[in-house]
Amino acid sequence: MLLRFPDGFWWGCATSSHQVEGDDVDSDWWDWEQVPGHIVDGTTSGAAAMWWNGRAEDDLATAAALGQNAHRFGLEWSRLEPSPGVFDLTAFGRYRAIFERAHELGLATMVTLNHFTLPRWAAEAGSWAARELVDRFAAFASRCAATLGDVVDRWATLNEPNVLALMGYAGERWPPGTGQVGAFAQALANMLRAHAAGYRAVHDALPDAKVGIVLSLPSFVPARSRRSDATAAAGQDWMFNGVLLAALDRGRLLPPLSLASKRIDGLARAFDWIGLNYYGCYHVQFDPTAPHRAFGRHVDVGNVKTDTGDWGAPHPLGLTEQLVRLSRFGVPLFVTENGIYDNDDRARPQYLVDHVRAVHRAIARGADVRGYFHWSLVDNFEWAEGWSTRFGLIGIDRDTQVRTVRGSAEVYAGICRANAIEEGA
Repeated sequence: MLLRFPDGFWWGCATSSHQVEGDDVDSDWWDWEQVPGHIVDGTTSGAAAMWWNGRAEDDLATAAALGQNAHRFGLEWSRLEPSPGVFDLTAFGRYRAIFERAHELGLATMVTLNHFTLPRWAAEAGSWAARELVDRFAAFASRCAATLGDVVDRWATLNEPNVLALMGYAGERWPPGTGQVGAFAQALANMLRAHAAGYRAVHDALPDAKVGIVLSLPSFVPARSRRSDATAAAGQDWMFNGVLLAALDRGRLLPPLSLASKRIDGLARAFDWIGLNYYGCYHVQFDPTAPHRAFGRHVDVGNVKTDTGDWGAPHPLGLTEQLVRLSRFGVPLFVTENGIYDNDDRARPQYLVDHVRAVHRAIARGADVRGYFHWSLVDNFEWAEGWSTRFGLIGIDRDTQVRTVRGSAEVYAGICRANAIEEGA
């Protein structure tokens, strides 16, 4: 039996600017990569997938040939505004050329204004710990909307603000590497302010624009059938997922983001759609020595992980549940990232099939899901892991830039072309 998706469903892949464009020399991430020890495998982004130098169009053509009808892009703030208030019209022209080619190929364009990276000048001014960056982001969003609005179908303000706050502010693996728990709340609060300001700025420039935000919402489940594990899992879900959703819903920062409830002007329901990034599930076991983690530690039950990174255990049911959870907001939903680190492409085909079925189950339960974007189209620079973790449907030899279409890409192509998937077990 075929499980059919709604007419007009978007099938595509997601990429981010820094990870595929190459030679992003004016960003905080470029500087971060040059410091020995910051990148696990010792690599740098370098030429990346050479999207800035002409390969974007080739890879998008391959995506279209594989049946895809949409693509999620990122904009590189450091290219477009290399110094405060100074915009590079040539860089805007390059993005326009890419998006126009995408449309010629039949690919709808979803564009994320900020996917983690910051201009060097913003990093030097304090990154997201600095309240001043909120207004700077709003001005950037306004300029992007006014300049590129006619070639962008949907806008996202920020990608995974909770992940960036965790990795770069509470943690030390990403820039700015603050390593302070209090910095998590400060940075996340400012990113939420920036989202609200960016949402207004895009709508001021383009009243009919569709503007959303992209959230990472992993599942947290009890490792054992014990109340202590359930309580710890619920605590971690609130700290990472729930408090963020509550802020977007009510426009208020709640503990632990703020000691007392604090209002952010314009934040409540400042979205026309929501993007969900989902990779897996974390099994949480009560740990009395971990108050900073809601008294829980993660148990490995087949997690997709390296010695330094953990994307959780594959858990398609969690994708269904998180989409249903988001459906209460009453706006269109997109799976904006879903994929697996799998250098041999052995687990990816089944992972992909299982999670697309999970999306269909969410639709059957009433979630208004409008599209699915696999992460990622091509192998890319995977942040602090470097080039050692391959997520692409298309493999890339970094030395030669030769592309290899993987078997999982053909599996996905069958789904895209049919706008349906076999029901399965």
